[in-house]
Amino acid sequence: MLKPAWGDMEGMWRRKSMSGFLKWFERKFSTSNEAASGAELVFAPNTSIPYRPTLIDDLKSDHQQLGSIFAELVAATNAGKRKETKKALDQFEGLLYEHLLKEKISFYIYLRGIFSQDEGTLELVNYFSREMDGIQREVMKFLRKYRESSLSPSELSEMSHELNGLGKALTNRIKREEAQLYPLYMPPSAVGQ
Repeated sequence: MLKPAWGDMEGMWRRKSMSGFLKWFERKFSTSNEAASGAELVFAPNTSIPYRPTLIDDLKSDHQQLGSIFAELVAATNAGKRKETKKALDQFEGLLYEHLLKEKISFYIYLRGIFSQDEGTLELVNYFSREMDGIQREVMKFLRKYRESSLSPSELSEMSHELNGLGKALTNRIKREEAQLYPLYMPPSAVGQ
């Protein structure tokens, strides 16, 4: 169960401890593998966010895992299996939260840094970021609603209906993100070539 990561983050946000958050994030998503490989870290301009050659593969892997867990959630919900539904809900929430955090910091801030002088690309990056913020709010509202429910038969039925719409929205977003946004991720030296 991935709940501790969520709990750790909630506590840090409540205390508004940016240094605590940054230390947690550094431990959680360390670039030590890249540094240990002997590769020199290259940072986006005006940020402390390095280019990570494996980031896009990591994000796509998260998408695949999220899709698998989402399918388990749908199957458990449709079968009326409360325990399995709760388990899949917790797994989905934990991985989604980690993915969004990784994307928001390692991806979006990095892109804003390398495209700070390219108004058109920066506008696209910001559009996708704002859109994801809206989707994230809706998904978190959904997760909170069902995490706190008893998952009665009527709630499972309602949840099943909501999962259908949520699945379509997330699938559409992931396809567009991987096709339009992920190709923009590159080392700073490759920008403008």
